[in-house]
Amino acid sequence: MFSLMNRLACCFIALLIQTCVLQFYGFSHAFSPCRGTCSVDKSLTKIDQVRHTGLLLKLPQRPSRLSSSTSINEAGTSVQQPKQKQKRSGSDETRGAALLLEGVNVYRGPSHILRDIDWRIEPRTKWALVGANGAGKSTLLKAIVGQIPFDNGKVALGAKSNQIGYLQQTAVAGSNKTIYEEAASGMEAINQARLAIEEAAEKGDLDELEKATSRFEALGGYQQDQKVSAVLKGLGFTDFQKRCDELSGGWQMRVSFAKVLLSEPSLCLLDEPSNHLDDAAKRWLARYLASYEGEGALVLVTHDVELLKSMDHIAEIVVSGSQSGGSLQIYKSCNYEQYLQLKEERAKAAVAAFEKNSEKAAKLQSFVDRFGASATKASAAQSRVKQIDRMDREGLLDAPPDVLVAKQFKPSLVLPAPPKAIGETLLMLKDASVGYDGKPLVENINLRIQRGMKVLFRGPNGAGKSTILHALRGSLPLLTGQRIENESLRLGVFTQDLAQELDPNQRAVDIVTSYAREGPYGDVVVSDQQARSALGRLGLQGEKALRYLRDLSGGEKARVALAMFCLKPSNLYLLDECSNHLDIGCVEALSDALGSWAGDRGAIVVISHDRAFCEKIDFTHVATVRDGTCVLEERAVRDKDWQVDSMSSDQRGSGKIDNNRNEATTNGTSEQKGQLDPKLRKQAFNAPKRIAKLEQLIKDAEGQIAAIEQEMISVGNDVGKLVEMNRRKDQIAAKVEKYMEEWEELEELAALVL
Repeated sequence: MFSLMNRLACCFIALLIQTCVLQFYGFSHAFSPCRGTCSVDKSLTKIDQVRHTGLLLKLPQRPSRLSSSTSINEAGTSVQQPKQKQKRSGSDETRGAALLLEGVNVYRGPSHILRDIDWRIEPRTKWALVGANGAGKSTLLKAIVGQIPFDNGKVALGAKSNQIGYLQQTAVAGSNKTIYEEAASGMEAINQARLAIEEAAEKGDLDELEKATSRFEALGGYQQDQKVSAVLKGLGFTDFQKRCDELSGGWQMRVSFAKVLLSEPSLCLLDEPSNHLDDAAKRWLARYLASYEGEGALVLVTHDVELLKSMDHIAEIVVSGSQSGGSLQIYKSCNYEQYLQLKEERAKAAVAAFEKNSEKAAKLQSFVDRFGASATKASAAQSRVKQIDRMDREGLLDAPPDVLVAKQFKPSLVLPAPPKAIGETLLMLKDASVGYDGKPLVENINLRIQRGMKVLFRGPNGAGKSTILHALRGSLPLLTGQRIENESLRLGVFTQDLAQELDPNQRAVDIVTSYAREGPYGDVVVSDQQARSALGRLGLQGEKALRYLRDLSGGEKARVALAMFCLKPSNLYLLDECSNHLDIGCVEALSDALGSWAGDRGAIVVISHDRAFCEKIDFTHVATVRDGTCVLEERAVRDKDWQVDSMSSDQRGSGKIDNNRNEATTNGTSEQKGQLDPKLRKQAFNAPKRIAKLEQLIKDAEGQIAAIEQEMISVGNDVGKLVEMNRRKDQIAAKVEKYMEEWEELEELAALVL
């Protein structure tokens, strides 16, 4: 009896303590049991309120505060699924991690997108999340922040993860503040400290003013301007006082990105941040991420190899051919190069182990089959049966998962042969000026696009490259001049935002077939099967081709737009940053297709900051847009062309080349000849002598290469000598390449004084 009274007293005291704790923290409402998941108290929004795990007292979890320039749901919201349950919690459950995922599954309608995801992310770590388009990378990020529900499993945020920075692919600032104000608004702690200083000064409270000033200094408030300026300059901004709502979508995306970086969140999620960035900004971002030493964890989704190289850990979402839903493969403490190597080693090891175990099991089974009925060896046979059963239970006889050993699907693109045009010139801008609201951005443009030309447009952001492309397309009226097109012109256009212009309420296959059948040059006999084949070659196989566009990822939408190219013949392609939103495989497929397309029957005009993409296309011309001018040169792409984006607007090009097939004129070129730097003018006059010497050096070197090649034939199978000869040959070939580059530069320089 006494023991029973003690137990009742202990229970009463425990209940009283629990009630006091609840009242102390302000939780006075009833709690919902809902299958072990607590309802969320929407009134808890202050960052300084105590967080609870909901483990022992079943207290509701405080929603995580999200630092993002896009409108997203609170990360702490718990969404109940029919016949499923999910748990979103934080604090001690993570055991010190910034983020912990356990057994997370995500569905989109009937489709299983992610399967049994387990992932632990520690503070101060940098992770790359990789995988093919449509594998579920963006979906996983949205599940983490609570934008979409997950089924089963648990998402737990660390006790210190009080702020999540999340940059989506389509994020725009959408603000009427200046660029500087919007970017700096993400630095909440510093901004609050500054506000505290102002309030203390107004009250005349010297003690509070001293405390506020000390906190402002400790937070780095005096370096705020320097930090904001460094990030904005790195992302390509020059005028910080321009309003955000005056910017294009791509530049608003950069403002959002700057805001997330400057907020220094506890958990930073970046989804394709390099989209809409030029080459200079990408290089800055790669350096920034490589040297990133923030207290928070960072998760990066990107197809840009240089950015991937700046991460310390890799997580790959891989989709198995034998089951629906992608699973997560973890490569901890691996840079990108190590990840590629380790992935291959894992596959080989898994196959080797499976083959070895299978062979061992076969031998054991063979013994059982031979001696199982023998009275003298029955016990030995039974022992081998137990060994086989044990191997089976331990999974040693299970085949390696497809996600580990399956070959990566390689997309392919087949462009139709170009329709024959009458005459050489397909499209021309003559004495044209382009711009907006009557204000010219680029003037005196003379471009003649002829069959066989492959033109790369280069120049700083905002110089007018895309504006010229719109004029060539006919979607932007000229301010002055003429646009003249061949009567047999068939235009094919692919822009970085083309996928966003497509109807989200149509199926992918219907979009492709409609484009192929409709219009003045449509082919009404194009079948759904042809459209599905084009989509399938780009990775949208099976039921994915039948999905509505709204249910596809950003990368998959870009593949739909790319598939439209495959079924309608064109003789002139205009491509504006076409590699954005495409994964590495699709970019390679597109560059391979463009590199071998058309011959002398079609033409290509490309705007791109993707060097790897451009290097696979044999460009015949380079157009440089800068300082209100457009200069077209008949030559291949050079290393220095990739530095154009970093040039300031007052830098000048070196000149132009005229030929009997192309017009390449620019406003002010004639003035350039008379305004050359004296040193350059001296080099130009001395250029003919150096050119003659270079021509002789090139001739001699090519003779040496020919002699080595002849000698290699006579050596036969002597591997040692062949290796040494090949090394010498490569060294001489490298010298020839340098001689050729110098020869081309001197030829251009000499042309300026003629």
